[in-house]
Formats: sequence, structure tokens, C-alpha cells
Amino acid sequence: MFGGTFNPPHLGHKHLALHAIQACRLSELILMPAGIPPHKVMPDGSATPEGRYEMTCLMAEEIPGARVSRHELDRAGASYTYMTLQHLKEIYPEDELVLIMGGDMFLSLDHWREAETIFHLASIAPAARTEEDIAMIREKEAEYKCRFGATIYPIQAEVLEMSSSQIRDAIKRGEGNLLLPESVNRYVKRMGLYQ
Repeated sequence: MFGGTFNPPHLGHKHLALHAIQACRLSELILMPAGIPPHKVMPDGSATPEGRYEMTCLMAEEIPGARVSRHELDRAGASYTYMTLQHLKEIYPEDELVLIMGGDMFLSLDHWREAETIFHLASIAPAARTEEDIAMIREKEAEYKCRFGATIYPIQAEVLEMSSSQIRDAIKRGEGNLLLPESVNRYVKRMGLYQ
């Protein structure tokens, strides 16, 4: 599972998804747009939940083995990762779940709600967003293995340093088109998003 607000889904997301599929030998990748993210307020001018879903579906078409789930968008209340993993474990009781995330999120994972449940239900596949994250990921990996018995699959990939907020700013300046999958870029332009 690879979750996020996907506001908008960008080439950094696509790059991480493709590397995770290969590095973790995933049989399927579930992209999970967040419904009501508990850790952040959606900025003014954000795409609607339906718009974020549609853009994520467009990106998924460019990622072999990927599909998009509406689970968090359709459930009431805040979207907590442990609850989503419990739901996926009910659907895939015999499969190993792998939670894919950026290195910045991985570094604070032990402070997430029900962190122990997350580590129990899923292996974690962190990837660095910046070069400085790589050493910190290795240090946290050792801590999480000791504290939680965690299974960690660090993703070694060329780092694409970009965030959705930087991309929204670039779109406002008319420069975001090279940071988005082409189909997502067309959608953003057609819908007049992030202006």
C-alpha cells in the first residue's frame, strides 16, 4: 500500500511506486488517496477528494500492477493508517502487506496512532526524499527492529526531491507541467486546479 493525499499525484510519487514494485517484488500496488488526513489540513485551492482520486487513477495507469482504492475516501472520519491496514489484512489475510512511504514519514512512524499495530500488520518500505535522510533511515531501521520487531525494506532509488506543496506552487507559476505525469497535467489544466 502506498497512501497519501496525492494533491496532486506527481512524478515523485510515480518514481517511488515504480521502484517499490521492483525493490519489494510486489504482486500488486494499492494506491490509497487519504480521505480526511489526521496529520495535515488540506490547503486552500486543493483538489476535491474525487479530483484527487481521479488524478491518482490517471497516474496508476502508468504504473504496471497498480490500482487505486477508494477505501479511505469512502469511510467516515479521519484516515488512520492502522485502520486501513486492518481493512487490507481482512481482504488479504495470507499476504504480506508492505507499507510504502517517504523517508520523512518513516522517521516519525513510531509516533503515529497505533504504531505497534502498524508494525505488526505490515512490513515497511521507506525511501529517502533527500540525501540526508538515508543515514537517518538506517538508524531508525535498527531502532524499529529492536522496539517493534519490524520488518523493513529500505528502497534504494535515485532521490527525487519534490513535494506536493512545491508542485502546487510551481503550477501557480505556470511551471508545474514537467513535475506531473502527462495525463495528470492535462487533468489539472482542464479543471483549472491549483491556480
